[in-house]
Amino acid sequence: MKEEEVERLRGLAQALFLGHQYRRALHLLNSSSIVLRDLRFRYLAAKCLEELKEWHQCLTMLGDAKVDEHGNVNSPKDCSPMYLDKDGEDHEINITAAVCYLRGKAYEALENRIQARLWYIAAVKSDPFCYEALESLVDKYMLTCEEESSLLSSLQFVKEDGWLSTIYSCLVKKHDKENVVEAKLRDIERDNPCTTSSSPFMLVLKDNADLLACNAEYYYQCGEYHKCFEFTSLLLTKDPFHMKCTLVHLAAAMELGHSNDLYLLACNLIKDHPQKAISWFAIGCYYFSIKKYDQARKHFSKATSVDATFPPAWIGSGNAYAVQEETDQAMLAYRTAARLFPGCHLATLYIGMEYMRTHNFKLAEQFILQARTICPSDPLVYNELGVVAYHMKEYPKAVQWFEMTLVNVASSMNEMWEPTLVNLAHAQRKLKMYHKAVSNYEKALVLSTRSLSAFAGLAYTYHLMDNLDAAVTYYHKALWLKPEDQFCTEMLTMALEMQGRGMYLT
Repeated sequence: MKEEEVERLRGLAQALFLGHQYRRALHLLNSSSIVLRDLRFRYLAAKCLEELKEWHQCLTMLGDAKVDEHGNVNSPKDCSPMYLDKDGEDHEINITAAVCYLRGKAYEALENRIQARLWYIAAVKSDPFCYEALESLVDKYMLTCEEESSLLSSLQFVKEDGWLSTIYSCLVKKHDKENVVEAKLRDIERDNPCTTSSSPFMLVLKDNADLLACNAEYYYQCGEYHKCFEFTSLLLTKDPFHMKCTLVHLAAAMELGHSNDLYLLACNLIKDHPQKAISWFAIGCYYFSIKKYDQARKHFSKATSVDATFPPAWIGSGNAYAVQEETDQAMLAYRTAARLFPGCHLATLYIGMEYMRTHNFKLAEQFILQARTICPSDPLVYNELGVVAYHMKEYPKAVQWFEMTLVNVASSMNEMWEPTLVNLAHAQRKLKMYHKAVSNYEKALVLSTRSLSAFAGLAYTYHLMDNLDAAVTYYHKALWLKPEDQFCTEMLTMALEMQGRGMYLT
């Protein structure tokens, strides 16, 4: 077939495809032998099959290439340096990456997430500009933190494309130290040394919505919920349809208890996007915030039925069951999330926390350690390991885990980490490390001046140190927060009796 005839056929098939006449376009392509020889035509035919949701036929059309466990394609035909748009100056699409990405989508639709993961990796390796493949890997938690880092380090960027490497590292890193993340964001905001000063990219990257959403998510992970909410509110004012930012906004509103904001956002989402899982998830978040957990579960379940690959809905469903102590159903939701999203350590962590709630501490430790393997930089994992060790009366190990929690806190200490300091002080008190315990109780009170546990723990520690005056003072402060607290009432009575008799503990 002559080149002119090939281009005419290609143009006609593309026109039919863009006109949503997928069957007709597919028939046209199949009626010509060129579809068997030219990968671009096979790709277009496969795209038609994608739109028709005929996933097995889509894979058959793309060929029988294989991918190894590292995401390397071993098919010479699929590795040729061919582009979908040969005439494009700056926007050429690598056909190999496009085919790999489409294979990944097909396998994911067929619920073969192992193969989907490998083909998405192959797509990114074939062309680092294949952002959709990386987004699928990250947003659907297909990779552990270590695997994400390994993939990014394996990507080959030319000097003028170094800005993309920085952006990718910001998108996947959420538990890095504050100075590390902020340094990367500053590199993007100013003229990146990896780019030329005349690069047009740097003129728009500073206000890039995806990067701003990434920054907001970082604040959320740090426990800076107010700052995160302000950030997402501002961004949604500029771009109310940015779904990644919307998800972070929902999470921050949940933590802050802003039920009115959740209600308004859920109404807008279900009106504009009734076909999206996030809309039903938002309604579930609203009901969860007002403690109507049955309604929350109903809408989280609806979100998973709309899109089974939407991780927050599975986690939300598990949390809604867990808060009502329905362990079996909560475990089912968490286990499903852990199976579908192997890179999501939260599902495994919550399984461990649920075992801990039912006092099965050995199994709890096993699952929380597994969560640590998936994401070794999340301080919440170490805090839960410390709690498990404390319950098992392994106080030296508990102290070690709580100290590691504080080491891994990404930003400066805030109220979110007050319970960790209190737990550390409790463990140190058990080991008779009274001065260290007092120091950590006082640090906790700096973060939260209304911490009953910190006041009670400080009072009891002073009591054990035979400092009855200080003990009585802090028992009173604890009882001011909770007058009906039985432990503080009994210990205050004992301290006052001992103080009156001049007695001390031995």
